Amino acid sequence: MDFKGLLIFKTVYDVKSLNKAAKILGYSQSNLTSHLKKMEHELRATLFIRSFDGMKPTAQGHQFYAFSNSTLEKFAQIKLSFKSVKPLLLISELLFQFIVIEKTEYQIESTDIVIKKTCEIENEINQHNYDKVITFKEFKHKDYDLTETGYLPVAFLKSSKVTTHLHLPVLINNDADCPLRAKTLAIYPQLTNIITIDSLSQLLNLVEKGQAIALLPVFFAQDKLTPLDTLQYQIDYFCYQHQSV
Repeated sequence: MDFKGLLIFKTVYDVKSLNKAAKILGYSQSNLTSHLKKMEHELRATLFIRSFDGMKPTAQGHQFYAFSNSTLEKFAQIKLSFKSVKPLLLISELLFQFIVIEKTEYQIESTDIVIKKTCEIENEINQHNYDKVITFKEFKHKDYDLTETGYLPVAFLKSSKVTTHLHLPVLINNDADCPLRAKTLAIYPQLTNIITIDSLSQLLNLVEKGQAIALLPVFFAQDKLTPLDTLQYQIDYFCYQHQSV
């Protein structure tokens, strides 16, 4: 078992899909399956139940997730304490999927990437130095210069299996600084059936199952998800560079 295996397990756990995890990590599905089987053999435990609906963690899988999260976080911290020869990028979770995975503006092989929630970005730059920071939340810091702005296209999405969404609740992320959360609350200020979800992966899972709708990046509208209508919104993001670069 190694850090690569832990990262593969964590990613599969987060997105509940081998296909999505393979796309995020840049590995083949067979590579991911091989690593998961190896870990399950070493642990003598079943970590996931494979089904047509995705990868469902077992009770042992939930327990191992806590260990993996803690271990990878400590590994990331020790890496930050060492001087890196690669550029170091700090980025919000959704922006990682949009800029790194969808737009391929950064290569995982040549860039050290740290992913944090929007609400964690400011604290992170006060503790560590990054070459570049990409975040939804504009900030002022003596060591960083704003170099570029962009926008993330978003829309309200539902499961492709759902014919009518009028009875469905609306989901928002529990990240207080998440702009999609703020935009949703601004669009539906009087709505009572809004539910807060702990993580993006859980939110996506519920929408894909047809149990709710949510404001999400347009690039998620593929086989399992479809827009409610033709309305789209733009969420601004900000790119900063450290003055030492």
